[in-house]
Amino acid sequence: MRATELLARDHRAVRDLFLQFERTPLDDGSSRQDLFDRIVDELDVHAAAEEAVFYPAVRQASRRIDDAESGHAHLRAIVAEVREYDPASSDFTAGVRLVKRIVLAHVMEEEGGVFLDAERMGTQALERLGAELAERKEALARSGRRAA
Repeated sequence: MRATELLARDHRAVRDLFLQFERTPLDDGSSRQDLFDRIVDELDVHAAAEEAVFYPAVRQASRRIDDAESGHAHLRAIVAEVREYDPASSDFTAGVRLVKRIVLAHVMEEEGGVFLDAERMGTQALERLGAELAERKEALARSGRRAA
């Protein structure tokens, strides 16, 4: 699988988790916290693998990598703030909505820019990069490592 396909699949998975969060009742703080933790775990593994494998490999093909990396840093700061809120509170809901907006904007920039730039590397290079990304993601998930 090409690296861009793998990363786009991650994007869809996180979007689905946000939808689940939105369907969870406000008074179900435990489920809301669990879903937010799953979202953050997915984002952490995705970002760590992207920063370690994808961005360095694509940096010469795309001038947008610095913006993508700063987007990750901004998102980590917002996530840290949201973690401080009570999961049954309106502040938590607003914080998760902000995280979602940031993630979706980042996804649009990546899929509409960085990924298109990366395609110039060719299918074989992107497939090798995809295999490397998958290995890194698996190792990160096994170790429980978080990017933030």
